[in-house]
Amino acid sequence: MRFTDPTALLSHLLNRHEDGRAGARAYPDNGAFSSIVEADRFRKKLEEASRAGAIELRMDEGRRAGEVKFVRIADAASLYRFVERIPSGQRSASALEDLFRRAELSAPFAEYAREAAGAWSRNRRWAGIAPGDIGSLERTLTLAQAIYRQQHVGLDYRTFSRRAVSDSKALERLEAAVARVLRGVGADIPEGATPREALGAIGLEKVSPPLLLSGPIALRAAQPDVSFLGFPADAIDTIAFSRTPEYVLVVENYTSFVRHVTEADPDRRGLVLYGGGYPSAGIQKAFGLIARRFPDEVPFYHWSDIDPDGIWIFLTVERAFGRRLLPHLMTVELAEMHGSPPEQTAGRIAKADRSILFELTTYLSKPGAKHLEQEELDPVVPRLYESTQRASSR
Repeated sequence: MRFTDPTALLSHLLNRHEDGRAGARAYPDNGAFSSIVEADRFRKKLEEASRAGAIELRMDEGRRAGEVKFVRIADAASLYRFVERIPSGQRSASALEDLFRRAELSAPFAEYAREAAGAWSRNRRWAGIAPGDIGSLERTLTLAQAIYRQQHVGLDYRTFSRRAVSDSKALERLEAAVARVLRGVGADIPEGATPREALGAIGLEKVSPPLLLSGPIALRAAQPDVSFLGFPADAIDTIAFSRTPEYVLVVENYTSFVRHVTEADPDRRGLVLYGGGYPSAGIQKAFGLIARRFPDEVPFYHWSDIDPDGIWIFLTVERAFGRRLLPHLMTVELAEMHGSPPEQTAGRIAKADRSILFELTTYLSKPGAKHLEQEELDPVVPRLYESTQRASSR
C-alpha cells in the first residue's frame, strides 16, 4: 500500500503499531502525485512530523534523491500527539468503563467485554464489531445474557430483540457475535451451525419452519395420495393417523428425506419426519408431542451425517422425543466404507458416554476418522436394513 495523503500514511503507521507490528514502514506513491505542488505539500507535512520527533524519514538516493523512500515511527507518543489521535488501547479502556457503568453483566459476559476491548486495543474488530462500537457490543452481550437466562423462550427474533435491547433488528445484525458469546459460555449450540441455525436450535427463529412428514396421515378420514405434507409445528396435535406406523424416522437432510419417502417407503409404512438440519425449538417440541402418540413398541430412528454435527443433532432429537432413539445408517463400518477424511479439523464432539452412539463418537474423536454425508447412501427402511445386516453377519 502506497500513499499520496500524508495523514493517511501517518494513520496507517499507527494502525500497524497498534496491531503489534514493530518497525512497520509506510511508503509514499511518488509517481502518483497530480502535481509538483501536491508532492511538495506531502513532503512538507512529513518533514513537520519528523521535526516533532514522531517519525523517521528515509530519503531516496540517485536520480530519485530528494524523494521520500519510506517512513517509520520514531516515537509513537509523539505521533499520536501530532495527528491528534487517542491510542486505541486508551479508547477501548474508556469504552469498557462506560459499558460497565451502563450494563449489568454477569462474570462470563463481562469477560467477553474485556476480550473485545483487548481486540480493539490492537485496532481489530471483535466478532465483526468495529473498534469503539460500544453500542453494538453492549447489545450483543445483553442479548446473549438474556438468551442464556432463557428470557427468549416463546419469542421470535424481533420481539425478543425489542424487549431485550429496545431494538427489534439488533439480533439480526449481531447474531454472529451473539452466537459466539453463547458458545463461549457453554450454551448447547452445534459447532457447524450458522448463527441463525444455532439460535433457532435453542429457540429463536424469525419464522418457525413447517414440519414435513410422510406416513399414515389421515385428513378428513382419507389418506392423501401425496409423498409428504407440511404442517405448522405447533399444530402437530391436530394431525390424525389412520394406523400406527411400523417405525418413526427423522431424517436430517432434505434430499435424503424426499428419497426415503419416494423410493424406500412409498407405501408409507413408517412415519418419516424431516428434521430441518439443526431442528428448531418448534420442531423439537413437535417431536416430543409425536413421541407420546405411539406405544413403546414402535421403534424411533434418526438418520444424520456421520460427523460431529450429526452426533449433536441425534442427541438433540433424542432429548426432544424423550424416549430411546436408534441410529439409522450411522455406523463406524459405513463411515469407513463410504466416508472420507474431513477437509478441516473436526469440531468439538458432543459427549455421548451413556448413549447408543458411544462407539461412533469414540471413532470420530480419533485421528483419521472419516466423515460421511448421508446423501452418499441410498435410503432403506430401517428394519429391512437391520435384517440385511443380521443376515450378512451370519
